[in-house]
Amino acid sequence: QATAQISGTVTDQSGARLPGVQVTATQTGTGLVRTVVSNETGSYVLPSLPTGPYKLEVSLPGFRTFARTGIVLDVNANPVINVSLEVGQVTETVEVQANAALVETRSVGVGHLMETERILELPLNGRNVTELITAAGAAVQTQVSSGRSMQNQADIRVAGGLSGSVAYALDGALHTNRYDNLSLPLPFPDALQEFKVETSGLAASQGLSSGAQVSAVTKSGTNEFHGDAFEFVRNDLFNATSYFATVDPKTGKRVHSTLKRNQFGGTLGGPIVRNKLFFFGGYQGTPTRSDPVNAEAFVPTPAMLAGDFTKVAALRAISPVDGTSTGFVNNRIDPALFSPVALNIAKRLPKAQDDTGLVTYGTPNRTDEKQIVGRADWQVNPSHSVMGRILFTNFKQPQPYSLSPDNILSVSRTDRNEWAYSYAIGDTWLVSPTTVVSGRLATNFTHIKRQGPQFFDMAEMGVKGLYTGYVPKFSQLLVSPGGFRLGDGTQNRANSTNFTTALNLDASMTRGTHQFGLGGSVAYWDFNSHGNVFSAGSFTVTGSHTGSALADFLIGRMSTFEQATPNLNPTKRKYFALYMTDTWKVSQRWTLNYGLRWEPDLPDILKLGTVQNFSEERRAANIHSTVFNNAPNGFYYPGDPGYPGNRGREINWRVFAPRAGFAWDVTGDGRTSVRASAGIGYDYLNGQAHLWTAISPPWGLDIIRNNPRLDDPWAGYPGGSPFPPVFDANAKFPPFGQFTVMPYHLSPSQSQTWNLSVQRQLGTDWLVSASYLGTHIIHMLMSAPLNPAIYFPGTADANGNCFAQGYTFKTTSGATCSPTTNTDSRRILSLIDAQRTGQLVGALAEYQSVGGSKYNGLLLDVRKRAARNVTIISNYTWSHCVASERDDFNGSLFGPTSTYIRVDNRERGRANCTSDRRHVLNLTAVAESPRFANDKLRILASGWRFAPIYRISTGQWLSITAGGGLDPARNGTAVADQPADQILPNPYNDTSGRAYTYWLNKDAFRQPVVGTIGNMNRRTVRAPKFWSFDMALSRDLRFQEKQRMEFRVEAYNVTNSFRPDVTPGLPVPSTNFSTLNYQFFGQIRAARDMRILQFALKYVF
Repeated sequence: QATAQISGTVTDQSGARLPGVQVTATQTGTGLVRTVVSNETGSYVLPSLPTGPYKLEVSLPGFRTFARTGIVLDVNANPVINVSLEVGQVTETVEVQANAALVETRSVGVGHLMETERILELPLNGRNVTELITAAGAAVQTQVSSGRSMQNQADIRVAGGLSGSVAYALDGALHTNRYDNLSLPLPFPDALQEFKVETSGLAASQGLSSGAQVSAVTKSGTNEFHGDAFEFVRNDLFNATSYFATVDPKTGKRVHSTLKRNQFGGTLGGPIVRNKLFFFGGYQGTPTRSDPVNAEAFVPTPAMLAGDFTKVAALRAISPVDGTSTGFVNNRIDPALFSPVALNIAKRLPKAQDDTGLVTYGTPNRTDEKQIVGRADWQVNPSHSVMGRILFTNFKQPQPYSLSPDNILSVSRTDRNEWAYSYAIGDTWLVSPTTVVSGRLATNFTHIKRQGPQFFDMAEMGVKGLYTGYVPKFSQLLVSPGGFRLGDGTQNRANSTNFTTALNLDASMTRGTHQFGLGGSVAYWDFNSHGNVFSAGSFTVTGSHTGSALADFLIGRMSTFEQATPNLNPTKRKYFALYMTDTWKVSQRWTLNYGLRWEPDLPDILKLGTVQNFSEERRAANIHSTVFNNAPNGFYYPGDPGYPGNRGREINWRVFAPRAGFAWDVTGDGRTSVRASAGIGYDYLNGQAHLWTAISPPWGLDIIRNNPRLDDPWAGYPGGSPFPPVFDANAKFPPFGQFTVMPYHLSPSQSQTWNLSVQRQLGTDWLVSASYLGTHIIHMLMSAPLNPAIYFPGTADANGNCFAQGYTFKTTSGATCSPTTNTDSRRILSLIDAQRTGQLVGALAEYQSVGGSKYNGLLLDVRKRAARNVTIISNYTWSHCVASERDDFNGSLFGPTSTYIRVDNRERGRANCTSDRRHVLNLTAVAESPRFANDKLRILASGWRFAPIYRISTGQWLSITAGGGLDPARNGTAVADQPADQILPNPYNDTSGRAYTYWLNKDAFRQPVVGTIGNMNRRTVRAPKFWSFDMALSRDLRFQEKQRMEFRVEAYNVTNSFRPDVTPGLPVPSTNFSTLNYQFFGQIRAARDMRILQFALKYVF
């Protein structure tokens, strides 16, 4: 609820507990007063207190009044302040100035607070506060937001949690974008009070996501006017040049980018009516202009266009696709064999800069972002307070191609216009001194509009039979590895509009030694998306035929062609949950926490009913749909007998999440604690879970052709192109359509977490802690292949028969049994039911709750809170996480062909988690020079602040893929993620991480034998380590008691060190690094930012 509480016990000097003591907490900034009377055990609890500075007063006739100042309550803080009263007159006051103890002796979770000082003082690249979430121990960022999400929102996993398993709350109200399960934009630093990251041992009041809870609070007004005005400036004139920037042939020097960014704005807060009504508002604008020259592609050279490939990797004599001779010797190809379509496209590509076809180019960037924050707080009366908050964010980016129409390679980025609105109302009512009821109502709205560039479509280039009516003048062509890209499905024309409203109600009741919590949540989501990821036709060339992607492109040999109808996915979802908790103060030293949460799994309601189910039993019984007359046997749709309506699956009411733990104040003085807890939590599918079911026939079409010709991708397909289809009860089901089906019963992902932590306060300001964190996840979503192709080795016998795995496949005598051209005919349903189902069903995938993961971690934490002008927070995490083959837990990624590879042994694919980083160290600090007594020394040396961030971690795990070859367990064709064979124990070569060195040893791997799966699992080879050292240096010049000017400089990558960038998760250009048939396999050809400087000026009052 974005609040805090104070609790404790009142005794006399002999230790006897005192009932009837009046305890008063006063928020010094706003004058809010909250009073409670200690119960018969001498205990008191002041729950649901707004964050901020407080004064605590304790009084009882016959005793001196106790007053403690300097208490600062942070979000979700739960300090225990025990008071010993001295005999005397109540008019006498014993004053103590000290903050609360650092050791946690009441709650059982593991948390990390990011307070105002560090939010404002630490260097933040782009002033994006979500970057600070990873400063919490055991937190790892695995990717940035996708093309379907708001910009600058990161996928962060905590303590082995799943993708999208972090719940976000702002001012106690829901702040998660359930369309992608990532955060909505948070306020800019000057408008954010603080946030706290909590994991493992979450209270029963926290749900919807199981990995962690991020609770943030916007700033609010007080009885004094306060605010600031600022401008942050970044200009590439002050930055180091990108290591891989283009070299100017005239000067021999690398070309600087032209980055210019200004971030300006301000905040203002204060009273409207003193002690009653307060306001706070803020604005930040961010225009960015840049023209980087560090993107890399490879295009056909004049020599290649003449048939000479001697400057690149050797062409294969035998094609791994079908085992036939390529006919190419001495690395030469007769240009008469080149595709007219490929030659037309090649004419429009930029000229190669060397013999390998390298082109280094830039993609112009013109973005404008603005954010507005507003908040009002009203203290209606001493028992009733109300809060209201608005947050508006807008991001605009024009198409880079419109800014550089002379470079066709820039068409892979799109125009973006994004809006996010977030509104929250909060109400807190003190029913009695021991009962508090609070509520939070949130309404969130996002709209993301993409408009892809218009240049040419593939029909204009000469492709036959291609329907281009969905997105005219747009093409999608990927030539990889070692090639280029034109267009991108996720950068094509699309719209996504999402609405959320959520209400939380919570009650806290203190009865004797028990503090009970009761409450619940209700929410409603409405998702509306329209995408065209494959509508233009997606042409993919991988080098699976010749070994060179560029050679395959020129001869017109694709690995796959995919086209689909536009994706319409209007969906709504309802949610509710109830919980109860009890914090039982068993004794002065022991506290028990336990609770139960009930949050049923209510499946999405698909407004257009675009969902289906497949049953092998129905197929074998020759049962087909009564809704669609031409549907394959075994398929059911909404309206068929027994089908669970437009939800597609049954409601799961039996979703309970028990949680329990204890806190032990070892010495009784609040300076040492031992805590432990265990609990269960759940994660639910995001709003993109039905993107694939919505384009399964008959709702839409999604057709993949294996190994087609570039010039005529529909050649050999029965009836030619099936686009555009006609939809009605008699809708035609095309041959070998792709299906994604939903079972009637699907369990939500369940996380079982446990922890044991020890904390010790040293002196007045230091805290050291050690925590063991464990997570076991079951029922993780995966996509199971129900209709894989069987690989039949060799050639057919004299009767035209091929035999494998108990199946017989009929072809012509002596023909190769398993070329990619007959993949669909070798699928299981084609082999056992060729007359009806087998002719209509190609790739068939079913969502299943069968995945899992295990995480074990040790978190060591050292903290020095702000005292004597120095704050230090450092943590180290040593952990290991192992998960199923695919641990993305994102329904949008699980298409018909994105299934697990090893069909017969799913667990064989277990590997390191995507988020596994064996070692992670974070260090943040803020230090301020003292105010010297000497005038000259004070002028020169006072007011300086130094704030560094240092982070180092082991590298993420790479999956070594073959980039070609037949995979019998998936679809019997060349697949992008086919694992390679590892043949040497050491996969590494030069691990120095220097530019152009080979991190991986190519001789340690090989292409799998045709028809076999590589012996490697995913995520088994480590990338180079990641580290960053950023720093801020500022100086305050005060010209009045409460007014100052701040001059500030920030440096990112202070030492200007080369840091290799090879992994495909974060914003990394070298995505082919671990693809075996890439000509620069394992070579470091990309880097993270060199040193960047940013300057700022602030006026603060």
